[in-house]
Amino acid sequence: MKFRSRLEKLSGPSAVAIGNFDGFHAGHKTIIETLQQTACCEKLLAVVLTFHPHPRLYFNHPIQLISTDRQRRDTLSRQQLDYLFFIDFSSVVGLSAHDFVRDFLLDTLRMKVLVIGEDFRFGRSREGDLAYLHREAATTHFKIMQSAPVKIDGCRVASSLIRKKLAAGAIREANRMLEKPYYIDGIVERGAGRGKTMGFPTINIATKNQILPSGVFHTRVEIGNRQFVSLTNIGFAPTFHAAGEVALKIETHIPGFQRTIYGKRIRLFFIDKIREEMEFTSVQGLVEQIRQDIAQLSI
Repeated sequence: MKFRSRLEKLSGPSAVAIGNFDGFHAGHKTIIETLQQTACCEKLLAVVLTFHPHPRLYFNHPIQLISTDRQRRDTLSRQQLDYLFFIDFSSVVGLSAHDFVRDFLLDTLRMKVLVIGEDFRFGRSREGDLAYLHREAATTHFKIMQSAPVKIDGCRVASSLIRKKLAAGAIREANRMLEKPYYIDGIVERGAGRGKTMGFPTINIATKNQILPSGVFHTRVEIGNRQFVSLTNIGFAPTFHAAGEVALKIETHIPGFQRTIYGKRIRLFFIDKIREEMEFTSVQGLVEQIRQDIAQLSI
């Protein structure tokens, strides 16, 4: 697969899938599978076109994304494609729907088939829609393939719905739609050391991921090529009321783990939510609760 951060004219005709692919959920997988099958059957280049930053971020509209740009790029790079175009959204934001189709897709990418999901919009001010595409296809002779929606738990899978479920702590439901555990990436940094004094040392994680549900979670930590069962608290450590501490903390305890890994890059997978973060009247009460939380892990 060839990765490109800028548009370039392709050497042969292509099938193109366009999307944000935030979280790369079950619906996104269906789009990519449709693209791959179509490209194979019609002997076309399989091309994915996506943009950074997310259009809502570009226009300063509020949104918390499932994946960072780095995670999204890495996930798409692992798909069986001929080309992945991961380009700056500013390079297309001013294009009309007409110019986007004629110049961008047909002339430069030599598109013969366009694969899209539901509610696809494009062009300046989102003026292009499915009806517009059908009118263009009738005169410029390309095919449109709309990937069928995927339903899980009776709901249509969509990044917007998964974001809501993750933010609400509905980890199992979100993971079913993602078809994998939700994860964040981060760097291990020094904490206050309170966990160690209680007998439950933690690794403290600084991350660029935006969705950080509060509470106590059954998690898995990936360090290098190994994964460890873990217990993670995301919150503000209300039991301690430390003066001046107002930042959200991600603190993960790995039972039996004793290595020092400050500065290491790790990945944290969310398996299930155990409980809400709680304030305890004593440190001993917190210690007893942590023991109960650890007993719920599958170690």
